[in-house]
Amino acid sequence: MVATAQAEKQILWDPRSQSKFVVGGGSQISLYEWAPEQSGIRHLSSRGDLSFVKCFAWSPDPVVDDLFAVGLVTGRVELIRLEATRVARNNVLSSGPVTTLPVRNSRSCNTLVFCQADPNYLAVGLDKVRGDPSLIIWDVQSCVSTLLPSKAGLPSNDAVITRPQPRIAKADVGPRADSRMLQQHAPTEVVSALSFLPQSTCLLLAGMSFRWFRLFDLRSPTSATTNVASKVSGIATNVIDPHQVACCGDGTVTIWDIRKLPQPLLTFTDKDAVADGERPRPGSVVQHIEFSSTRRGMLAVMEKDSTYVRFWDIRSANAADTLEGERSRDSSQSRAPRRSWTNLPWTASGSGAGIGISEFQDPSSVVLADTRKTKIFGRSLASFALVPDARPFSVTSQIMVVNKEGDLELHVVHDTPKHSTWSSRGDLVIGAGLSCRIFPGSQDEGNPSHPWDASIDQTGDEPIPFGNGGADSSLVSKRDADGLPTLLTARFADRRQYKPRLYSPASFRHFQLEASPARGERSAERLFQRHVGDRVELQAQHVPTEKSIPRNGRGTSRAIQQVIEDDISMVMRTRAIRGYGITNAVHNAKLTRTDPFGRGGISEIWAWILHSQGLLCFPTPRIHGYDFSNQGLQGIWHGFPPLPRATVARSKSTISLPVDLLSTSFEAATTDTNSSGTPSPTDIPGLLATSSQSTEDVFYGDFDAAVGLLLSRQNPARLPPSPSIRTKKTKQRQLALQLCGWSLADEDLSSAIKKWEREGQCTRAACWLVFTKQYAEAREVLMRSEDKTHHLVAGTLQALVPGESKSSEMRELSERLTIGLPDPYVRAMLTQLISKDWFDVLEEEALSLHERLAIAFQFLEDKALSSYLHRTVEHLSSRGVIEGLVITGLTPDGMNILQNYVDHTGDVQTAAILSSYVCPARFQDPRAERWQEAYRDLLDGFKLFHHRVNFDIGRGQILQEAVRNGDLPSTYEWVPRHILIRCNYCSKPTNPSNTVAPSNNRVTTCPGCDRALPRCCVCLMTLRIVPDASRDADLLKSRSASKDTIEDAIIICQTCRHGGHASHILAWFFGEEGAGLHGICPVAECNCRCGDEL
Repeated sequence: MVATAQAEKQILWDPRSQSKFVVGGGSQISLYEWAPEQSGIRHLSSRGDLSFVKCFAWSPDPVVDDLFAVGLVTGRVELIRLEATRVARNNVLSSGPVTTLPVRNSRSCNTLVFCQADPNYLAVGLDKVRGDPSLIIWDVQSCVSTLLPSKAGLPSNDAVITRPQPRIAKADVGPRADSRMLQQHAPTEVVSALSFLPQSTCLLLAGMSFRWFRLFDLRSPTSATTNVASKVSGIATNVIDPHQVACCGDGTVTIWDIRKLPQPLLTFTDKDAVADGERPRPGSVVQHIEFSSTRRGMLAVMEKDSTYVRFWDIRSANAADTLEGERSRDSSQSRAPRRSWTNLPWTASGSGAGIGISEFQDPSSVVLADTRKTKIFGRSLASFALVPDARPFSVTSQIMVVNKEGDLELHVVHDTPKHSTWSSRGDLVIGAGLSCRIFPGSQDEGNPSHPWDASIDQTGDEPIPFGNGGADSSLVSKRDADGLPTLLTARFADRRQYKPRLYSPASFRHFQLEASPARGERSAERLFQRHVGDRVELQAQHVPTEKSIPRNGRGTSRAIQQVIEDDISMVMRTRAIRGYGITNAVHNAKLTRTDPFGRGGISEIWAWILHSQGLLCFPTPRIHGYDFSNQGLQGIWHGFPPLPRATVARSKSTISLPVDLLSTSFEAATTDTNSSGTPSPTDIPGLLATSSQSTEDVFYGDFDAAVGLLLSRQNPARLPPSPSIRTKKTKQRQLALQLCGWSLADEDLSSAIKKWEREGQCTRAACWLVFTKQYAEAREVLMRSEDKTHHLVAGTLQALVPGESKSSEMRELSERLTIGLPDPYVRAMLTQLISKDWFDVLEEEALSLHERLAIAFQFLEDKALSSYLHRTVEHLSSRGVIEGLVITGLTPDGMNILQNYVDHTGDVQTAAILSSYVCPARFQDPRAERWQEAYRDLLDGFKLFHHRVNFDIGRGQILQEAVRNGDLPSTYEWVPRHILIRCNYCSKPTNPSNTVAPSNNRVTTCPGCDRALPRCCVCLMTLRIVPDASRDADLLKSRSASKDTIEDAIIICQTCRHGGHASHILAWFFGEEGAGLHGICPVAECNCRCGDEL
């Protein structure tokens, strides 16, 4: 049944799933037939002499396939046959017989519905009128004989007697009422929607007064009702799932299980249609909904005045998942993400199927993610009807639409390929129709299966890029003949934007799958095909979009394969297999240059870490109480608190990272130092005392002295020149410029200019010459360029050189010229000449970060430099740019940058590795703990157990070094305890962590219940346990007589739970000479072979 609004056209498909459909509106109803073999629509018949049609319904009677009930604005219902109009009498078309169902008071007929189980039942919904019911149930069986031209085709009397049960009981409707009227209900309400349940003759659903959703049980004359408060303007039943019902009201669609009223299963609006890029329209109203009769769980929804129809898959509904803990620093303001089928679990045991919606209790906690919509039609739609598909396992859905002008169009919507849960190794299974294809997430051919098999590149011969430089940039940590870092001459590259978090299978519908070359020669897919009937290929089944998508199935498959391989999870897995980890920064820097995320700054930050550790941590990072390891430019400029004197006294001369990580950086510095001129530790005053951390440090807490000592380690002839501006922090600026890898010394700048000219970077050379006020040399460099546009820039430069007379028109013209120039170095050079403001130059973000920082430390005043560093850190942190660690270092501020970096990219691997160097060795941060645990779980999910153990070993080495240096207490537990001895009576640990007892005290009773501990099964003496706190304290005392021997150890069999002193148990099973004496447990009547496990 459909209801018309004014004269709008409405469409209704044959309830017997044939190829016929009807379009009605105004005073006309027309019958059409869809001919799929001819791809055309044929007109069969029409009826145009009706009064104003308000609604109509098509009877599902298998005998009379053209019987319609038409509701008029007067409230009268007419039963007609459209095929009868094709019968001609004396060459004149007849309108055919009509049967009328009268109404006592005139009012509008809002809705009609035939019963599918027994087509003789017709429910009529009317407007309310005083003293007259609005819901009437009719039995129209007697009307069929008057509508048939002859008795041929009438059902037999036996058929009438065997009508479906239970029958609707006839109520007392009054002596003057029509005999065909069975029941009357809702005397003071408006009936807006009606629908019988598909397999029921007596259960009727109704929308009442736009306030109630009501279920009528018509088996008794006084019908029992179930009421639910819900605004209902339309009802749709599901033929496939008879107990499932959908209703719409305003802009909300609600799914119900009729057995579990009044709690809805699912409620959604157009705001939930995020999967197809929907932008909610304010005030949108759902006009028509319909369940598919051939596809389980598919619901079509059309809004009023809409130009498309949206399809919802209600089977893909999942419960909302509230994440525990904070996702970022301020979790109180962040919404807990709702879970849908697009959130893919990593564990292989996770279920990929949607949770049955019957399990949910709260409809607001359910999310629909699988939504699609038709194309955007040219005009607003008036109605639609889903076309039944007789083909089995079809991959398309057909929909017939009619717009407000009455134009018909058949549209085909292709199914979204279904996928299973993304496996822990990245394999993705996508199925469509009868096809199933597996896309491997990664190819392990040629990759080492164990971390010790990975080829770790520890050589420093190949240049490591820094900043935004390319592969041909100079080394960060490579040292020249004097043992000092060479000038960084990274080539300019365009500013790169971070890739967003890559990808999930739900993003395939937004991703333009263009053909792309395959990676290598390896096979990208494996196909599993069932040959049942026609063969259906996957590449022909993706959802068509408005954009042109290539139909090359092979290219599409390879594009999907590339999307999966470029996912951040697969990138992290490939890195881990190839040796990306804690132990070697050189290898990390070179490895990340080739993956999609390495170009976003990861390779540069590893190169900077290598460079900064070489400057700050050799031979020791702790000077005068200050620990310079892991510090960035901000700490060097502003300073930071010194370590406590007690920590300094206990600490040793060490570096913050593993020795393997820095061995390459220091190799050049430690070879041939006498000939290179690099001062040795004995040549630097106070360095030996600092290295050995003498108890008396007269310069303790003097930050300037500490920075000066750092600078004195370098060759004084190669230190950066003092800035030309007035400053109170000359040493800090010089050290910061060295950390930036930049030097404006005449020799360094001259060699850099020559190198840039050879590489064709004439504008870069000219820009730095202008910054250092060498204007004539800058003009010469531009004039020597082969690019003619550089000659024009040279002319502009000559006109803007300080000292020359410049008109206001010339300055205005130069400012306008600067805006449109593509070369950032030309823009920066002209900006400096025009405005004389270094902040305008620093706003040129196309320049690499380390280059802008070098400009700031060289030319900005102290106050302006502090302000610039603060703003830059905030800007980089908000964008999640990992290169911001150059300024903050691996400090608490640096953890904020890493958090935003993880939020933007999902690269928890890099965050876990970087944070392992300082957390918890230097400070505690719960976010770092979550990154590390998440990365460990990720490696376990990948089944890279050896790589996870290797990661744990690297973290353990850092923590062990921190304990030796005094940064962590000696009782610090590196890993949680995995084995505890629990009391057999109270199940509490017999050795609590807070137990502190003298060294000669042996615990013989349970501290929880005071019961005696078990006895040794050999000597029958009560076992005694030495508290860990006492044992650790004794072992730390070098002169303690206590020894950690096997005499204090106990052994307990995990099978029979018997045990005793370790020395006694070993003697029982193996004897003094190691020969086997006994094979079974020493406890009487215990046949456990405990010795086999030793």
